[in-house]
Amino acid sequence: MFKQILVALKFGPAGIHALKKALELAQVNDAKLLIFHALDYSFQDTDGNDPEFVEVKRKTETQFKNEIEPLLGPLKNVTFQTQPADPALHICKLAHMLPADLIVLGCHQLAEKISMGRLDYVGVTIMENAPCPVMLVPYVK
Repeated sequence: MFKQILVALKFGPAGIHALKKALELAQVNDAKLLIFHALDYSFQDTDGNDPEFVEVKRKTETQFKNEIEPLLGPLKNVTFQTQPADPALHICKLAHMLPADLIVLGCHQLAEKISMGRLDYVGVTIMENAPCPVMLVPYVK
């Protein structure tokens, strides 16, 4: 059913929980998985050699290698991208370009607080502008 799944990754418990659900879906559907993490938007116009930017990017890639790669298991068709961007707009742009069959987002508030207030700017913007279905994964402790 899904051939290309896009995950908006925010490091933290909710983001990791959503990623695990996306990994399950990718495995079941033999789908390609693109994991995207937005770096601080303020770096968008920064020279790629700027020491502060280089350090932030290095830390993010190290965090991915240490925290996420062990979760990938047997999945081989996984790509990780990180760059400075408005996360919501860039996720929608990536979904158009791939094209994605599904976008997976983590909900950063607890599941027992069921309300639309659980969606922040990023979640609402993606849900309003996504070119494909969006799966909102509630965070469960």
